[in-house]
Parts: sequence; C-alpha cells; structure tokens
Amino acid sequence: MKKCLVIGGGIAGLSAATYLIKNNFQVELIEASPKLGGRAYSFSDKVTNITLDNGQHILMGCYDETLKFLKMIGSYNQLKLHKYLDVSFIDEQQAEYNLKANLFFYPLNILSALLKYSALSLDERIRVILFAIKLFFTNPDSIKEENIKQWLFKNLQTEKINKALWEIIAVGALNSSLDKSSPKIFASILKKIFFSGNFSSTIVLPKVGLSELFCVPTEIFFDETNNKIVYSEKLMEVSIENERVIKVQTSKREITDFDYLILAVPFFGIEKIVGLPVDLYSVGKGLSYSSIVGCHIFIKDFQLEKDFYALLNSTVHWVFNHKSHLTIVISDSDYLISKSNEEIKRIIFTELQKYLGLEELNILSSKIIKEKRATFIPDQKSIKVRPSVKTSVSNLLLAGDWIQTELPATIESAVLSGRLAAETIVIEDEN
Repeated sequence: MKKCLVIGGGIAGLSAATYLIKNNFQVELIEASPKLGGRAYSFSDKVTNITLDNGQHILMGCYDETLKFLKMIGSYNQLKLHKYLDVSFIDEQQAEYNLKANLFFYPLNILSALLKYSALSLDERIRVILFAIKLFFTNPDSIKEENIKQWLFKNLQTEKINKALWEIIAVGALNSSLDKSSPKIFASILKKIFFSGNFSSTIVLPKVGLSELFCVPTEIFFDETNNKIVYSEKLMEVSIENERVIKVQTSKREITDFDYLILAVPFFGIEKIVGLPVDLYSVGKGLSYSSIVGCHIFIKDFQLEKDFYALLNSTVHWVFNHKSHLTIVISDSDYLISKSNEEIKRIIFTELQKYLGLEELNILSSKIIKEKRATFIPDQKSIKVRPSVKTSVSNLLLAGDWIQTELPATIESAVLSGRLAAETIVIEDEN
C-alpha cells in the first residue's frame, strides 16, 4: 500500500487525506497546531461554555464538493437544509425584504423571487432579471472588464441595485469589494448559484460547530481506517533527489517511509520550508489578502425570527441567530483590523441597534475575532498567479483554497483542491 504524507490539517488537508484513504492509500497527516480545521474550527467560550466557531461560514447547495466530502466522513446529517432560496434583508429603518423562491418550479421560482424583491423598484427588478437572463448565456472567460463594478454598470445595474443585491453576494462570497474583484470569478459563482438547479441557490447552515462538522468525523474516520494524525509537529525541511522528495525533517523527527507528499498549507507557509525548488517559493506571490472581523454577542430578552439576516448599506454584512447569541460577520474588513476590540464593538452595537433594535441592556457579553489573512483577494491578477496542484517535483503536490480551483477562497475551494491533489496521485499511481 502506497503512503502519502499530508502536511496541514485544514479543510484542504482533511479533504486530500480522506480521498486518498478512500482510494486505499495509507495516510499520515501532520498538523503544526494542536487542532484540525485551519481557520474553520470551533472552541468553547470560557465564560458561557457555549461552542463558538472561529468564524461563521455559509455553505450553499451549490457546494457540491463540500457536501460530498461531508457525506464521506458521515456528518452530512449535521446540516440544516432548505428547499429553496430564502434570504431576509434588513435596512436601517428595520424594514425587511425577502428574496424568497417559494413559488413555482425551478427556474421560474428564481425569476419570481427576483421580481418580488421589493428592496428594489420594479424597473430595477426588471434590470436584474434581464441581466440574469443575459448571464445565463455568458461565458465568464469572455468578460473583459477589470472589476465587478465596471461589469455590472456595463450591464445596466445601478448603484442601488449593487448595494441592495450584488454587493451582499459578492462581498460575502469573495471577501472583497466590487471594485477589486474579478468579474470572471463572480460571474462563474452567480451561474453556479442560480443556474445549477433549485438546491444550488439554497443556504446551508451547520447544526453544530465547525470542528464537530469537519474535524471530529475526520478523526474518527482516520481511527476506523488505521491511519494517523499527528498534532503540534511542524515540517521544517525536505530533501529532493531526481525530482522526488525522499525525506522530510519535522520539528520532531525525520521521515523517509512515504511515496507522496502534499503541502496543504497557506502559500505564505511554503516559504518557511527549507529545501524546496526555487520556483515553489514564488507560488502565490502575486496574491493579496483580505481580512474578516467576526463578533459573538451573548444576549438576553431579545429574539430574532430568522436564522440569519443580511443588512443593507451597513458596516455589518450578516447576522446569524443562534438563540443564545448572535454571530456578526464583517467581510472585506481591513479598515477595521487596526481598531481596538472596544471600538469595533461600538460600531457593531450601533448598527445592530439601528437595524434590529438590539439595545445595550440585551447584551450580556461579546467577543471579537479578527482574521487578518482570512482569504486572498480574487482580483484579475489572482487568476494568473494561482498555481495548480502539480509542482516541478513529481511526488510533491499542493492543496489549499488558494490553489487554482476557479473558485474564491471558500471551504468549497479548499475541499476541491484536496480532491484534485488526491486524484492526481491516484491517477499517477495507476499509471
């Protein structure tokens, strides 16, 4: 049985390892930290003992790779699924607008949802529908504009339409602004969401924390298949002969008994590994990073009806309702990173009072989480510099949400990259 070392226990590493095990490879996964999940993990709040996610992640019905992976590790039943697209938007007057595709059958239900979306005027809704019809016949690679905003304006989408619809989707999916992000990537996402079947446009939320959804089931799967996960061990150096990795040195030992090596690490982690080919130290160099700020707010005497809300024209983009607490997501938040936690809380509390009527007396406590390098910015440059899973070393592969998957830096991209790396190894081994 061939053996593969997987370096990195984030979602990409878990995906690669699981697919390899399913294809009868022996796998040893080495994680530098004491936990799995990378940026997608859970922890227990010391004050309330409530399980919190490092950052709230929205999954969607079009996340084919992620849903397939969760079925493989046995945690698909821990998802809350919806029958159709249903998103509630709130404005600063606390008026609620629904994008709800509960009438008719697909795809007429999507057109109906857009036509009923009363945050826009009738003329604006018709513009959106005409744009959607045109998008259906558009090849994303044919788009020439430099950014999403230019592309939308060219297609008669107004500033109000962008603020009330496209910006919410784009910033949430891409973690970047309309004037920075690639319209090719955004068009591909929109086509996948709206034109891949009814389920694709639905929001999928975990019933459990991210660690329980992704990490614990993978650990169990490793145990059941007699494979190995090692924690708190860092890859330091690789030795290459005849274009093959023959030895790795970790912070604890030397390893030679393996056939393949997958580096499922952030691109900025690769430069810390000694002994790699020169070309690998430049992978991802053209990528820039964007941050996400999250806030968990523990509440009393305050209830919201829906599971989540999008806020229009607000600093706060999404509010997730966990009954005992709210989770706030502010994407593309580089402008907030340098502010103190108290300053950020004040901004968030002000917005929630304005949009949702949350008062100070309803707040028991809160916790700010900053992810400074949450995702790469999916601009036009990123399309050219993202590497494939293959490298110049025959038995060395890459995985991660930053690999060329034609997706932004999402859980879906991470899972897909892991599968692509694993499949490359399986195919090579068969030949």
